[in-house]
Amino acid sequence: MPTTRKIVRPPVDERGGVGGALRPAINIADDMARPVRVLIERMAKEIKRELIAVFHETGMDHSHGMDAADGSIRSRVVLNKLQDKWAPRFNRLSKKIVDRMISRVLKNSAVTLGMSLRQISKDFEIDTSFIDERLKQVISASTQEAANLIKLIPQNYLADVQGAVMRSITTGRGMKDLAPYLNEKYDGNIRWARNVAMDQTRKAYSNVNAARLQAIGVQSFVWIHTGGGAHPRKDHIAMSGKEYRYDNLPVIGVMYGKEVRGKPGDLPFCRCIMKPVLNWN
Repeated sequence: MPTTRKIVRPPVDERGGVGGALRPAINIADDMARPVRVLIERMAKEIKRELIAVFHETGMDHSHGMDAADGSIRSRVVLNKLQDKWAPRFNRLSKKIVDRMISRVLKNSAVTLGMSLRQISKDFEIDTSFIDERLKQVISASTQEAANLIKLIPQNYLADVQGAVMRSITTGRGMKDLAPYLNEKYDGNIRWARNVAMDQTRKAYSNVNAARLQAIGVQSFVWIHTGGGAHPRKDHIAMSGKEYRYDNLPVIGVMYGKEVRGKPGDLPFCRCIMKPVLNWN
């Protein structure tokens, strides 16, 4: 990737304008989520198979002959072994799919950013594929955030299952309670993997575009609320169509009791997008 920026400005009488909406390619997120879903499915099947065996061998799959103490110990041993088995697999997968996602986002950004700016003027030319030092930092941060979410899947999954196992032993219902929970847990994680892939792709795309736009002197953007979420944020709806500056970002919500400032896509699962505002003056 080039590290320099080549810019050919439009004629002097053209003062700028608002570019086209910047939208990430949805297939990037789909490709990121697909291998995660496959690995979750394989892990979930093994967890269920191993726990059914433990519950059967210790008598916890029926109401009589239950050895709760033995079953509790054996289930913890099994889940710890599964953690040791699946954690490295998710670690390896995270690097592979996140590196691919970032690479595709960089290319997608270069294409869509060029198209967006040319909507301001057909005579506006710029090499939008450049990577400077600031963008390298954005890439590193985006890669780490997305990879960490993938790496934590087996740890969080198995911790929740461990709690469900203990509850099923306490109630004495065994697999009658645990089996439905495992099915529900699997479905929830599949949805989560899809949502996280979409969220991280949007964040990476937004951050890459913001870094490139600021590098060429674009100082502001128009907020666009897409209306795609089931529970839209009311303040984001009110912000739609308004112009904001990168050096004075708006309040976009509250997290952990504190106001958060940012741009479209910064909050978890925010689907808002932006249009760059270019002013040669």
